[in-house]
Amino acid sequence: MKKLGELILNHYQYFLGDYIASDPYSDNTHQVQLMGFKDVIEDCLLFATFGMSGYAEEIKNCCEVVLATECDYDKCAEIFMNENKMNFGKGVLIEGINNIDAEFSKKYNKTALYFTNIYILPEEFAIINNQCKIYMAFFVSEKEAQYIKEKGSEKFEDVLEQNNIDVINIDRESVI
Repeated sequence: MKKLGELILNHYQYFLGDYIASDPYSDNTHQVQLMGFKDVIEDCLLFATFGMSGYAEEIKNCCEVVLATECDYDKCAEIFMNENKMNFGKGVLIEGINNIDAEFSKKYNKTALYFTNIYILPEEFAIINNQCKIYMAFFVSEKEAQYIKEKGSEKFEDVLEQNNIDVINIDRESVI
């Protein structure tokens, strides 16, 4: 029987192709790899965590997370990994981007990462061997973060869908 790590790598390779880079990130308690995949989504780089599922008991969720972006790859990767507070699931909002990189936050008017079910890739990508869930993250504005806190994630996602918002575009205007 294959170990979960091997299943995740095989899953990534099947759906995303070969990774172009992998960098370790550590908060002195947890170590997670961030893998980069090119051309999965046109004109974007897709980042995927590898190793978060190893902390499934601690975070009470066997999962990995992806984030796609069309620009500012290095800063997006750094913020993504610095915002990984080991608390993931649909509707989770992690604020504080402006504390990690104020210039990035101001340039793109984004202050938080929002986590949800993945819908930018085939549905089959969202779960690995009925063991590990894959979520997606994307950057949101302060107004969007406030809306999520006040109205909830379902209503926020309804607004995104109704307005056909491209959440990968970090330079997009706030939908709220």
